[in-house]
Amino acid sequence: MVNIRSASTGDIALIKSILAQYILETELVEETIEQFIVAEVEGRVVGCACLDTARDMVELRSIAVLPAWKQKGIGRSMCEIMEQRAAAVAGKLYVRTTAKGFFGKMGFKALDNSQKPVLWQDCAKCDKLNICMQVPMVLELR
Repeated sequence: MVNIRSASTGDIALIKSILAQYILETELVEETIEQFIVAEVEGRVVGCACLDTARDMVELRSIAVLPAWKQKGIGRSMCEIMEQRAAAVAGKLYVRTTAKGFFGKMGFKALDNSQKPVLWQDCAKCDKLNICMQVPMVLELR
């Protein structure tokens, strides 16, 4: 049975470990821990996700599930919870991802790559923008 709960400071090291396996950003975990959820199986944290509401758009980021726990609906469950939270504050939910297939199944639509520097400041400043493998996607919530 999967239990999904709000993350706490005690989860920071586990979240960073999960994110690091996928070469996802770990630097902001401490300062954004209140925006994270974690998925637990038998008391073990096996996944995480963050809903970033700090800017003028809402972004789902840092969503990851340990390899041994993939294909069990954990990512889907976390995504659905974050969609509900996002719908309370915005009409759209954005994501930058290399897992286009997963998010496509969740109802997200791919955006043109030219939207990345428009939507994300860090993309506009990035020297790897032209070779970036992340696909910008959006989900209409209302």
